[in-house]
Amino acid sequence: ETCLSVLRTLGVEISPNANAESLLTEAISVKEIIRNSHIHNLLDLPKMEDFDKMAAMTFLNTAVLCSYETNEFTFFFVICRMVKLSVRHGLCSISAVAFSLYGALLTCPTLSDFDEAYKMGRLALMAIDRLNAFRMKPNVFLSFYGAIAHCKEPVQASIPKLLEGYEVAFALGDMERVTGILQLYAAVAVWGCGDKLTKAEEIIRIHFRRMLQHKQDISCKNILPHLNQVAKLTGSKENVYVTFFNTTEDNFFEEEMNRRGAHTRKLILHTCRMYLAVMCGDMESAAREYERNGAKYQGGIRFFGTTTRVFLAGIVGFYLARKRRLDEKKWAQVGEISMDTIKSWTQDSSWNYAHKLLLLEAECLFLKGEEHEHIAAAKYNESIALAKKHKFKNEEGLASQKAAMFHLEYNRKEEALSHLKHAKACYECWGA
Repeated sequence: ETCLSVLRTLGVEISPNANAESLLTEAISVKEIIRNSHIHNLLDLPKMEDFDKMAAMTFLNTAVLCSYETNEFTFFFVICRMVKLSVRHGLCSISAVAFSLYGALLTCPTLSDFDEAYKMGRLALMAIDRLNAFRMKPNVFLSFYGAIAHCKEPVQASIPKLLEGYEVAFALGDMERVTGILQLYAAVAVWGCGDKLTKAEEIIRIHFRRMLQHKQDISCKNILPHLNQVAKLTGSKENVYVTFFNTTEDNFFEEEMNRRGAHTRKLILHTCRMYLAVMCGDMESAAREYERNGAKYQGGIRFFGTTTRVFLAGIVGFYLARKRRLDEKKWAQVGEISMDTIKSWTQDSSWNYAHKLLLLEAECLFLKGEEHEHIAAAKYNESIALAKKHKFKNEEGLASQKAAMFHLEYNRKEEALSHLKHAKACYECWGA
């Protein structure tokens, strides 16, 4: 509220009552302003000279952090205002952040313009050098490699860039971005199979302790679920909640769920617990996590965690549609929505999503019964082969595990055993 009040004195008005409809109108107006600027490359715009406008950009950059956790629509409006100021009044170092955030905004379901998102993200990366915006590198990397790159590029390629952004943020003392980038690294390294689990755990643990030494306890609580997840996947007996915060996982979970705000931490907790349950075959626990927070699984900026939640929801949906016949329609719809969403993403990045789509299609056909049996079997095999080709060893194992359950349903025990052995080999290679 303080930021918004200061912005009003600087001539920048942001309504506290923003909604989805007004956001769409605002986003379209930004597109029009960019299109009508007649500047082939936005980086050819003149330098921002107006002191009030530069001050407004500084306050908007602060408001981005505040509004992300408190009001999604205000967050989106702040981004649009940053872009408008840059196009109308010239560029400053914060313009690089504005372009990357606007690119991330375009990945939202209501906009879903991935080509333009990628273009704006790439523009933001170039702006770091062009605008002498080195201090903005962590901000830009957070948006581009967290929400945009995986829409077009192999997600594993983001790993070194996220670690680079982390080191820059730490050197600058920007602990908010340190936390955000480390969260994204943990998500990509584990869910995206960007690193073997043993290496991922080592890196997360090193930087987690580093943050504790700097007394960043609140930030560490956002990383703790990732550390707990990877420790359990690798078979560690350590209870990281006891080690670092002298509490139990259940107590930590209940305390955070009852905390006002902390939207990001709650999503991380739910996703880590749901992922662990799915990978361990505990689908009932995975379903409980989905039901606790299912309404928030599809919306917002398409960070890599969002894509993971959508995929997990599809796996859970089709499984429960088979097991809970009284609720079959409800759970089948959950699976179909996820499958359709991932199908749309596959058009822009088959590397990251084609094998996921094939697995969900196989699970959907498994649900439909014997008349689709042969096509389902083929889909499972395609998913396994493509996950292997695209270096998703975790999801190669998951697809093999699901294929085994499919063959067991039809009493093909040799095929099921073969798939289970392959799943075991995949998980061991991954480090689980």
